[in-house]
Amino acid sequence: MHLDAVFWGSIISVIIAVAIFIYLGFKVVKLMNDDAERNKTGQ
Repeated sequence: MHLDAVFWGSIISVIIAVAIFIYLGFKVVKLMNDDAERNKTGQ
């Protein structure tokens, strides 16, 4: 079975998209945790 450039381009694009979503998810969770800490301290 011959795998062409379109196949590999699609796979790489999906991997990059998943990586970006995971990165953004972690950023959002970190920001929410920082905000919760600020609200707890009353600032």
